[in-house]
Amino acid sequence: MKNNKIFSAVIDYFLILSAIIGVGFASGKEIYEFFFVFDGGSLLGILAFGLLYVYLFFVIDYIKHKLALNSYNEFNTAIFGKLTKITNVFIIINFSITCAGMLAGADYLFATFFGLKFKVASLVISIITFLVILGGIGKIKSVANIIIPVMIASIVINSFANITPQNVNMQISTQNSFMAIYYGLLFGVNNFVAALPVLFETKQKKSGRIFVIVSIAIIILLNVLVLASNNYITDMPMFEASANISPWFYYIYFATLILALFSTTLICSYNMQSIICKGKKSVFIAIVIVLFNLILSNLGYNFIVKYLYVASGIISAIYVVVLIAMITIKLFNTKKKNKN
Repeated sequence: MKNNKIFSAVIDYFLILSAIIGVGFASGKEIYEFFFVFDGGSLLGILAFGLLYVYLFFVIDYIKHKLALNSYNEFNTAIFGKLTKITNVFIIINFSITCAGMLAGADYLFATFFGLKFKVASLVISIITFLVILGGIGKIKSVANIIIPVMIASIVINSFANITPQNVNMQISTQNSFMAIYYGLLFGVNNFVAALPVLFETKQKKSGRIFVIVSIAIIILLNVLVLASNNYITDMPMFEASANISPWFYYIYFATLILALFSTTLICSYNMQSIICKGKKSVFIAIVIVLFNLILSNLGYNFIVKYLYVASGIISAIYVVVLIAMITIKLFNTKKKNKN
């Protein structure tokens, strides 16, 4: 019985990680954009990110049990009330932009490194995504438990092999400490939104949530140390760094990036279906979601990253700020009623 609980906790652990650790962690580009905005790495950003996640995980877990909520849809209805349909539209747009970016990124990778002009990568990922989300959360958990350990192992190996301690110039704070904290929080907000629906599919205790947060913070720190000691500024710095290990690892890390793209696409597509179908399965809706994301990806990787990602980040930030405000009001009113 105890072994079953441990196994279940491990499965949920990798599921949450698969929702948060996307291609930005594997490529290093997202880490660079958020933690090196002032020509130097600041540990304050990572600390701010960690504290934000501790707070968000605690609040979501608390209200989930306080109001006896069993799904993300119940959570949205309980928190936003009549505004639920409006918030759902924006959050679905957010997930779709993310999926399109991942699919376009896969095509970009194949075009850049194999000279493949046809959009084979995005089509294959879309087909596999469709098949997996039809299997429901159980199938997604199974896939996550295969993908995420491989991703983490590759990122960790790549990091340790490319960290040059004598070149690292990290600071606890910078002259722009406030902005370093701001960017750390913004990074956390952008990645947390994708994980929110998945949190209602897991039964982890508080210690399990903390383990997730610590794991993510360590991976970020490792990437930051690599970037701080090598000054990579390409679109995919960690991928560039992988070539320093060996030609074989270079291709292994290419596969890691594809897995990261697929993992993010899978989770966000599932989130979209879960919101639209209110937790139920629908072959038709799954087809529509996958096709829409695939069509949107034709805008191109550079266009999506330059313009749509900005919109996605704004949506995520507004959503989380409003979410926290609504949760605070909800908890205040609940306590007030209990006193009366």
